[in-house]
Amino acid sequence: MTDKKILGYMPLHYGKSYLKEAIQSISPFVDKIMVFYTSNPSFGHGTNHTCPDSGEDLKRIALAASEKVKWVVVAPGNEGAHRGLIYDYATGYDGILTIDSDEVFEQEDLPHALDLCFKTDKRYIGFGGYINFWKSFNYACYDGYTPIRFINLHNTGGNGVVPVRVYHFSTAQRDEIMVYKLLVHGHKDEIRPGWYEDIYKAWTPENNFTDLHLVALGLWNATPFDRNLLPECLKSHANYGKDVIE
Repeated sequence: MTDKKILGYMPLHYGKSYLKEAIQSISPFVDKIMVFYTSNPSFGHGTNHTCPDSGEDLKRIALAASEKVKWVVVAPGNEGAHRGLIYDYATGYDGILTIDSDEVFEQEDLPHALDLCFKTDKRYIGFGGYINFWKSFNYACYDGYTPIRFINLHNTGGNGVVPVRVYHFSTAQRDEIMVYKLLVHGHKDEIRPGWYEDIYKAWTPENNFTDLHLVALGLWNATPFDRNLLPECLKSHANYGKDVIE
């Protein structure tokens, strides 16, 4: 494990279902975790609908998940501004590790990945190894996307990728969150027409039709995943035993 000083952070508006597990998956590897909470959507689209996850619930879960959490209420105008807030707190740190509320990083992979992040001459490092769960812990979709999840503050530019298993629950949420998410999604204008009813709600383990991605065509197919391979924290999750999360 690296001896560097690492600042963790999470931009947050909704996402209580996996919030505890997300925070706990990075807590052993960072010195502090900044949670930047906004009560209004920051990813490009507003809505008059009330967020199903209250700020009070999110704060309670986040602070209980790790003593390293620092809760900050913010009002960013867009996603870039939301994520960019971390630089105001980064003085004295060697690197920044970011995680979203629907992601859980595999702790067995993180120490080696962080070492690689500091050995590279790149500043922005994506995590390759996303397992995108589809409507349960029994099916997952895969793609080649490698979202930036680490910033090496000693480097000036360039992009790299390190291998890390990331358990991603973007499409393994209760229905009220999925409906709300589609209203404020950063790619709302690109969402396939009828995706929620014709694809997300219509899919079952029995029919298991293909081409499932929210935006891209021909990218996601749900393949069986052995949930017994998940870390212990997810085996005790309320959604672990569900055939379909609704």
